Amino acid sequence: MVLSSINARLVTIPLGAGRGGSGATQVEVILVEIVSNDGIVGTGFSYALTGGGSAIKKIIEDMLAPLVIGQQEIRWEMIWYQIWDKTHRLGRGVALPALSALDIAIWDLRGKKQGKPLYELLGAHKEKIQIYGSGRATHGMSIEQLIEGAISYQEEGYKAIKLRAGALGINNDLARIKAVREHVPSLQMMIDCNERFNYTDALWFGKHLEQLDIYWMEEPLISDDVEGHRRLAEQLKLSIAVGEHLQGRFEFVQYLQKGAATVCQPDAPLVGGISEWRRIATIAEGFGVVVSPHFLPELHVHLAASTVNCVSIEHFPLINDILGETLTIEAGYAVPPQRPGHGIIWDWEKIKHFE
Repeated sequence: MVLSSINARLVTIPLGAGRGGSGATQVEVILVEIVSNDGIVGTGFSYALTGGGSAIKKIIEDMLAPLVIGQQEIRWEMIWYQIWDKTHRLGRGVALPALSALDIAIWDLRGKKQGKPLYELLGAHKEKIQIYGSGRATHGMSIEQLIEGAISYQEEGYKAIKLRAGALGINNDLARIKAVREHVPSLQMMIDCNERFNYTDALWFGKHLEQLDIYWMEEPLISDDVEGHRRLAEQLKLSIAVGEHLQGRFEFVQYLQKGAATVCQPDAPLVGGISEWRRIATIAEGFGVVVSPHFLPELHVHLAASTVNCVSIEHFPLINDILGETLTIEAGYAVPPQRPGHGIIWDWEKIKHFE
Protein backbone atom coordinates (compact mmCIF):
# COMPACT_ATOMS: atom_id res chain seq x y z
CA MET A 1 0.00 0.00 0.00
CA VAL A 2 1.59 3.23 -1.22
CA LEU A 3 1.02 6.52 0.61
CA SER A 4 -0.12 8.77 -2.22
CA SER A 5 -1.09 12.12 -0.71
CA ILE A 6 -1.29 14.08 2.54
CA ASN A 7 -3.65 16.91 3.38
CA ALA A 8 -3.41 18.96 6.59
CA ARG A 9 -6.06 21.28 8.03
CA LEU A 10 -5.93 23.73 10.92
CA VAL A 11 -9.20 23.82 12.86
CA THR A 12 -9.66 26.31 15.72
CA ILE A 13 -12.33 25.34 18.23
CA PRO A 14 -13.44 27.92 20.83
CA LEU A 15 -13.56 26.65 24.41
CA GLY A 16 -15.60 29.48 25.88
CA ALA A 17 -14.30 30.55 29.28
CA GLY A 18 -11.81 27.70 29.24
CA ARG A 19 -11.84 24.06 30.21
CA GLY A 20 -9.58 22.11 32.50
CA GLY A 21 -6.73 23.82 34.27
CA SER A 22 -4.67 25.42 31.51
CA GLY A 23 -6.99 28.40 31.10
CA ALA A 24 -6.99 27.92 27.32
CA THR A 25 -9.94 29.52 25.55
CA GLN A 26 -9.44 27.68 22.26
CA VAL A 27 -7.82 24.54 20.91
CA GLU A 28 -6.11 24.35 17.54
CA VAL A 29 -6.56 20.90 16.01
CA ILE A 30 -4.19 19.88 13.23
CA LEU A 31 -6.16 17.30 11.25
CA VAL A 32 -4.34 15.15 8.70
CA GLU A 33 -5.65 12.90 5.92
CA ILE A 34 -3.31 10.35 4.35
CA VAL A 35 -4.64 8.71 1.17
CA SER A 36 -3.27 5.40 -0.11
CA ASN A 37 -2.95 4.36 -3.76
CA ASP A 38 -6.05 2.16 -3.38
CA GLY A 39 -8.15 5.07 -2.11
CA ILE A 40 -8.20 4.33 1.61
CA VAL A 41 -8.11 7.46 3.78
CA GLY A 42 -6.54 7.46 7.23
CA THR A 43 -7.08 10.44 9.52
CA GLY A 44 -4.82 11.59 12.32
CA PHE A 45 -4.53 14.68 14.44
CA SER A 46 -2.60 16.67 16.98
CA TYR A 47 -3.51 19.83 18.86
CA ALA A 48 -2.18 22.99 20.46
CA LEU A 49 -3.79 24.72 23.44
CA THR A 50 -1.62 27.83 23.61
CA GLY A 51 -1.11 28.64 19.93
CA GLY A 52 1.42 27.31 17.44
CA GLY A 53 -0.92 25.07 15.49
CA SER A 54 0.01 26.76 12.22
CA ALA A 55 3.67 25.88 12.82
CA ILE A 56 2.77 22.20 13.28
CA LYS A 57 0.74 22.26 10.06
CA LYS A 58 3.61 23.94 8.22
CA ILE A 59 6.09 21.28 9.33
CA ILE A 60 3.75 18.54 8.12
CA GLU A 61 3.28 20.17 4.72
CA ASP A 62 6.80 21.39 4.00
CA MET A 63 9.06 18.96 5.86
CA LEU A 64 7.32 15.69 6.65
CA ALA A 65 4.98 15.11 3.71
CA PRO A 66 7.86 14.89 1.18
CA LEU A 67 9.42 12.15 3.35
CA VAL A 68 6.19 10.15 3.39
CA ILE A 69 4.48 10.54 0.00
CA GLY A 70 5.38 7.69 -2.36
CA GLN A 71 6.53 5.40 0.43
CA GLN A 72 5.11 1.98 1.26
CA GLU A 73 2.93 1.91 4.36
CA ILE A 74 4.69 -1.26 5.50
CA ARG A 75 7.90 0.78 5.87
CA TRP A 76 6.32 3.21 8.34
CA GLU A 77 8.53 2.19 11.27
CA MET A 78 11.60 3.15 9.24
CA ILE A 79 9.97 6.38 8.06
CA TRP A 80 8.99 7.22 11.64
CA TYR A 81 12.61 7.07 12.75
CA GLN A 82 13.77 9.03 9.71
CA ILE A 83 11.39 11.82 10.71
CA TRP A 84 12.51 11.55 14.37
CA ASP A 85 16.14 11.99 13.31
CA LYS A 86 15.48 14.75 10.78
CA THR A 87 13.48 16.87 13.22
CA HIS A 88 15.70 16.31 16.26
CA ARG A 89 17.35 19.74 16.11
CA LEU A 90 13.97 21.45 15.97
CA GLY A 91 13.16 20.30 19.47
CA ARG A 92 10.18 18.15 20.33
CA GLY A 93 7.50 20.75 21.07
CA VAL A 94 6.43 21.30 17.45
CA ALA A 95 8.02 18.39 15.60
CA LEU A 96 6.58 15.58 17.71
CA PRO A 97 2.95 16.73 17.41
CA ALA A 98 3.46 16.88 13.63
CA LEU A 99 4.83 13.34 13.61
CA SER A 100 2.03 12.25 15.95
CA ALA A 101 -0.69 13.34 13.52
CA LEU A 102 0.89 11.35 10.70
CA ASP A 103 1.43 8.28 12.86
CA ILE A 104 -2.20 8.23 14.03
CA ALA A 105 -3.35 8.51 10.41
CA ILE A 106 -1.14 5.56 9.44
CA TRP A 107 -2.62 3.36 12.15
CA ASP A 108 -6.14 4.40 11.11
CA LEU A 109 -5.23 3.50 7.53
CA ARG A 110 -3.96 0.08 8.64
CA GLY A 111 -7.12 -0.68 10.57
CA LYS A 112 -9.31 0.28 7.63
CA LYS A 113 -7.17 -1.79 5.25
CA GLN A 114 -7.55 -4.88 7.44
CA GLY A 115 -11.16 -4.18 8.40
CA LYS A 116 -10.36 -4.20 12.13
CA PRO A 117 -10.93 -1.68 14.92
CA LEU A 118 -7.67 -0.27 16.19
CA TYR A 119 -7.76 -1.95 19.59
CA GLU A 120 -8.04 -5.37 17.93
CA LEU A 121 -5.27 -4.52 15.49
CA LEU A 122 -3.05 -3.62 18.45
CA GLY A 123 -3.96 -6.79 20.37
CA ALA A 124 -7.01 -6.35 22.59
CA HIS A 125 -6.65 -6.99 26.33
CA LYS A 126 -10.01 -5.53 27.38
CA GLU A 127 -13.43 -4.94 25.84
CA LYS A 128 -13.97 -1.82 27.94
CA ILE A 129 -11.84 0.53 30.04
CA GLN A 130 -12.60 2.66 33.10
CA ILE A 131 -13.05 6.34 32.27
CA TYR A 132 -12.82 9.05 34.91
CA GLY A 133 -14.66 12.36 34.87
CA SER A 134 -12.43 15.36 34.25
CA GLY A 135 -14.43 17.77 32.13
CA ARG A 136 -16.63 19.39 34.78
CA ALA A 137 -14.09 21.09 37.03
CA THR A 138 -12.24 24.34 36.33
CA HIS A 139 -10.57 26.99 38.48
CA GLY A 140 -13.33 29.44 37.58
CA MET A 141 -16.13 27.32 39.00
CA SER A 142 -17.69 27.91 42.38
CA ILE A 143 -17.66 25.19 45.03
CA GLU A 144 -21.34 24.59 44.31
CA GLN A 145 -20.59 24.07 40.62
CA LEU A 146 -17.76 21.66 41.42
CA ILE A 147 -20.04 19.65 43.68
CA GLU A 148 -22.75 19.62 41.03
CA GLY A 149 -20.28 18.37 38.42
CA ALA A 150 -18.97 15.62 40.71
CA ILE A 151 -22.46 14.44 41.62
CA SER A 152 -23.52 14.41 37.96
CA TYR A 153 -20.58 12.15 37.11
CA GLN A 154 -21.50 9.84 39.99
CA GLU A 155 -25.12 9.67 38.87
CA GLU A 156 -23.95 8.70 35.38
CA GLY A 157 -22.06 5.75 36.81
CA TYR A 158 -18.52 7.11 36.90
CA LYS A 159 -16.30 5.63 39.61
CA ALA A 160 -13.62 8.36 39.59
CA ILE A 161 -13.24 12.10 38.99
CA LYS A 162 -10.46 14.67 38.75
CA LEU A 163 -10.40 18.22 40.13
CA ARG A 164 -7.96 21.09 39.52
CA ALA A 165 -5.71 22.96 41.93
CA GLY A 166 -2.94 25.53 41.87
CA ALA A 167 -4.62 28.74 40.71
CA LEU A 168 -6.46 29.94 43.82
CA GLY A 169 -3.95 29.36 46.62
CA ILE A 170 -3.40 26.07 48.42
CA ASN A 171 -5.81 26.81 51.28
CA ASN A 172 -8.66 27.70 48.92
CA ASP A 173 -7.85 24.70 46.74
CA LEU A 174 -7.90 22.40 49.73
CA ALA A 175 -11.25 23.79 50.94
CA ARG A 176 -12.79 23.22 47.51
CA ILE A 177 -11.52 19.65 47.33
CA LYS A 178 -12.74 18.89 50.87
CA ALA A 179 -16.21 20.19 50.00
CA VAL A 180 -16.44 17.95 46.95
CA ARG A 181 -15.08 14.95 48.84
CA GLU A 182 -17.80 15.33 51.49
CA HIS A 183 -20.49 15.02 48.82
CA VAL A 184 -18.94 12.08 46.90
CA PRO A 185 -17.08 10.04 49.55
CA SER A 186 -17.17 6.83 47.52
CA LEU A 187 -15.63 8.21 44.33
CA GLN A 188 -11.95 7.78 43.58
CA MET A 189 -10.48 11.29 43.26
CA MET A 190 -7.41 12.70 41.56
CA ILE A 191 -6.07 16.26 41.69
CA ASP A 192 -4.37 18.03 38.76
CA CYS A 193 -2.02 20.79 39.95
CA ASN A 194 -1.07 21.96 36.44
CA GLU A 195 2.63 22.47 37.35
CA ARG A 196 1.71 25.41 39.61
CA PHE A 197 3.39 24.60 42.95
CA ASN A 198 6.88 24.86 44.35
CA TYR A 199 8.28 21.87 46.21
CA THR A 200 7.44 23.09 49.73
CA ASP A 201 3.82 23.89 48.90
CA ALA A 202 3.43 20.67 46.91
CA LEU A 203 4.65 18.59 49.84
CA TRP A 204 2.28 20.35 52.27
CA PHE A 205 -0.60 20.02 49.82
CA GLY A 206 0.13 16.36 49.11
CA LYS A 207 0.10 15.44 52.80
CA HIS A 208 -3.31 17.07 53.20
CA LEU A 209 -4.59 15.30 50.08
CA GLU A 210 -3.57 11.97 51.59
CA GLN A 211 -5.99 12.62 54.44
CA LEU A 212 -8.77 12.92 51.84
CA ASP A 213 -7.91 9.56 50.24
CA ILE A 214 -6.76 11.09 46.94
CA TYR A 215 -5.40 8.56 44.43
CA TRP A 216 -2.92 10.77 42.61
CA MET A 217 -1.52 14.28 42.58
CA GLU A 218 -0.82 15.28 39.00
CA GLU A 219 2.04 17.52 37.88
CA PRO A 220 2.54 19.30 41.20
CA LEU A 221 5.77 20.86 39.87
CA ILE A 222 6.98 22.03 36.48
CA SER A 223 7.61 18.91 34.43
CA ASP A 224 11.31 19.75 33.96
CA ASP A 225 11.85 19.22 37.69
CA VAL A 226 12.38 15.46 37.73
CA GLU A 227 14.30 15.56 41.01
CA GLY A 228 11.54 17.53 42.74
CA HIS A 229 8.97 14.95 41.67
CA ARG A 230 11.28 12.18 42.90
CA ARG A 231 11.48 13.80 46.33
CA LEU A 232 7.69 14.14 46.46
CA ALA A 233 7.21 10.51 45.44
CA GLU A 234 9.60 9.53 48.21
CA GLN A 235 7.86 11.64 50.87
CA LEU A 236 4.22 11.03 49.96
CA LYS A 237 2.04 7.93 50.04
CA LEU A 238 -0.28 9.04 47.24
CA SER A 239 0.69 8.47 43.61
CA ILE A 240 2.51 11.10 41.54
CA ALA A 241 1.22 11.39 37.97
CA VAL A 242 3.08 13.08 35.10
CA GLY A 243 3.14 13.00 31.34
CA GLU A 244 1.05 15.56 29.49
CA HIS A 245 4.07 17.86 29.13
CA LEU A 246 6.63 15.13 28.45
CA GLN A 247 7.85 14.65 24.90
CA GLY A 248 8.70 11.11 23.84
CA ARG A 249 9.88 8.00 25.68
CA PHE A 250 13.26 9.34 26.75
CA GLU A 251 11.69 12.02 28.95
CA PHE A 252 9.47 9.39 30.56
CA VAL A 253 12.52 7.19 31.16
CA GLN A 254 14.12 9.97 33.22
CA TYR A 255 11.13 9.92 35.57
CA LEU A 256 10.90 6.15 35.72
CA GLN A 257 14.58 5.57 36.39
CA LYS A 258 14.47 7.98 39.32
CA GLY A 259 11.19 6.65 40.73
CA ALA A 260 9.69 10.12 40.22
CA ALA A 261 6.30 8.97 38.91
CA THR A 262 3.93 6.13 39.67
CA VAL A 263 1.37 7.04 36.99
CA CYS A 264 2.39 7.94 33.42
CA GLN A 265 0.05 10.05 31.27
CA PRO A 266 1.32 10.02 27.67
CA ASP A 267 -0.81 11.86 25.12
CA ALA A 268 -0.66 10.09 21.73
CA PRO A 269 -1.28 13.24 19.62
CA LEU A 270 1.72 14.91 21.33
CA VAL A 271 4.35 12.26 22.17
CA GLY A 272 4.91 10.83 18.69
CA GLY A 273 1.65 9.12 17.93
CA ILE A 274 0.35 5.65 18.66
CA SER A 275 3.73 4.06 17.93
CA GLU A 276 5.57 6.10 20.56
CA TRP A 277 2.68 5.91 23.04
CA ARG A 278 2.93 2.12 22.99
CA ARG A 279 6.69 2.25 23.55
CA ILE A 280 6.16 4.50 26.57
CA ALA A 281 3.51 2.16 28.00
CA THR A 282 5.79 -0.86 27.56
CA ILE A 283 8.69 0.92 29.27
CA ALA A 284 6.40 1.93 32.14
CA GLU A 285 5.26 -1.67 32.52
CA GLY A 286 8.89 -2.69 32.95
CA PHE A 287 9.12 -0.34 35.92
CA GLY A 288 5.85 -1.56 37.42
CA VAL A 289 4.16 1.76 36.64
CA VAL A 290 0.60 2.15 35.34
CA VAL A 291 -0.55 4.32 32.45
CA SER A 292 -3.57 6.63 32.23
CA PRO A 293 -3.42 8.75 29.05
CA HIS A 294 -4.05 12.48 28.95
CA PHE A 295 -7.20 13.79 27.18
CA LEU A 296 -8.69 12.45 23.90
CA PRO A 297 -10.65 9.39 25.07
CA GLU A 298 -11.97 8.93 21.52
CA LEU A 299 -8.50 7.75 20.48
CA HIS A 300 -7.01 6.57 23.76
CA VAL A 301 -9.82 4.08 24.38
CA HIS A 302 -8.20 1.84 21.76
CA LEU A 303 -4.73 2.15 23.26
CA ALA A 304 -6.04 1.56 26.77
CA ALA A 305 -8.00 -1.52 25.70
CA SER A 306 -4.87 -3.00 24.12
CA THR A 307 -2.42 -2.15 26.92
CA VAL A 308 -2.20 -4.40 29.96
CA ASN A 309 -0.94 -1.73 32.39
CA CYS A 310 -3.39 1.01 31.36
CA VAL A 311 -5.85 1.59 34.21
CA SER A 312 -8.11 4.36 32.90
CA ILE A 313 -8.74 7.10 30.35
CA GLU A 314 -9.89 10.69 30.84
CA HIS A 315 -13.31 12.06 29.96
CA PHE A 316 -12.64 15.57 28.68
CA PRO A 317 -14.69 17.19 25.87
CA LEU A 318 -11.79 18.79 23.99
CA ILE A 319 -12.81 18.06 20.39
CA ASN A 320 -16.49 17.15 20.75
CA ASP A 321 -17.48 20.17 18.64
CA ILE A 322 -16.03 18.57 15.48
CA LEU A 323 -17.18 15.00 16.13
CA GLY A 324 -20.15 13.38 14.45
CA GLU A 325 -20.44 10.87 17.27
CA THR A 326 -19.03 10.78 20.79
CA LEU A 327 -17.56 7.82 22.64
CA THR A 328 -19.90 5.22 24.10
CA ILE A 329 -19.73 5.27 27.92
CA GLU A 330 -21.60 2.73 30.03
CA ALA A 331 -21.62 2.88 33.84
CA GLY A 332 -18.21 4.51 34.06
CA TYR A 333 -16.57 2.41 31.36
CA ALA A 334 -15.71 3.44 27.80
CA VAL A 335 -16.34 1.00 24.98
CA PRO A 336 -14.09 1.19 21.89
CA PRO A 337 -16.01 1.56 18.61
CA GLN A 338 -16.12 -1.51 16.37
CA ARG A 339 -15.56 0.48 13.17
CA PRO A 340 -12.30 -0.21 11.30
CA GLY A 341 -9.39 2.01 12.29
CA HIS A 342 -9.75 4.37 15.23
CA GLY A 343 -13.43 4.75 14.39
CA ILE A 344 -13.58 8.49 15.04
CA ILE A 345 -16.40 10.05 13.03
CA TRP A 346 -15.58 13.60 12.03
CA ASP A 347 -18.25 16.22 11.36
CA TRP A 348 -16.75 17.68 8.19
CA GLU A 349 -19.28 20.52 8.00
CA LYS A 350 -18.28 21.72 11.46
CA ILE A 351 -14.62 21.26 10.57
CA LYS A 352 -15.07 23.53 7.55
CA HIS A 353 -16.84 26.04 9.80
CA PHE A 354 -13.92 26.17 12.25
CA GLU A 355 -11.14 26.18 9.62
